[in-house]
Amino acid sequence: MGLQQVRVDTELFQWLNKQTDLTSYQVDLIDGFIFMLKKINQHGSIRMVNEKELHPRFWKCHDRTFGYGLMSPKKKQKVAHLYQFYVDVAFTEGLVKRENDRIVITEKGLFYLGKNVDEQLDLLFTYFW
Repeated sequence: MGLQQVRVDTELFQWLNKQTDLTSYQVDLIDGFIFMLKKINQHGSIRMVNEKELHPRFWKCHDRTFGYGLMSPKKKQKVAHLYQFYVDVAFTEGLVKRENDRIVITEKGLFYLGKNVDEQLDLLFTYFW
């Protein structure tokens, strides 16, 4: 596992703390990550703008779905760390790969989608602790 390849900024921790609802068992962190992988799988591939950055249109859809508002013009650069975290983990774990200017899901990614939520969440948490 390439933990050193995924950078977790303090801003991400602060943002996640603000999102945390202590009265709920729902974990948005994993929901957003799974949403990303399922969307890539559903479409077959998603266009990338550089080596490890998905097209902003993809994240705008994600924003609307989860109501984060991270892709507003004022915040786009500041808080997109959540989305970059998702992409970094997916590449590091081999859940996705790059094919020319597109990102596609791998067999390992499909296997990951078949795991239970606790196992999926465990993978993401290894990058925090």
